[in-house]
Amino acid sequence: MTNKKRHKSTLARAEKIKALTALHYEAGNQAKCYKAVWRQWIYPEFRVSYGTYLRLMGLPPDTDIR
Repeated sequence: MTNKKRHKSTLARAEKIKALTALHYEAGNQAKCYKAVWRQWIYPEFRVSYGTYLRLMGLPPDTDIR
């Protein structure tokens, strides 16, 4: 993330999202790619868009990550 000051709740939410992603993401497996993890696990619980999810993960949102 940038040097921008973040709220504690945002940082806590980002850590929870990173932990959930670490549990369910598998590189090279299209059924468990970032988009699938977001669709099945992140969006129902946190209601954040895919771009926000990638930003919280520290990934560039403009790249096509599968």
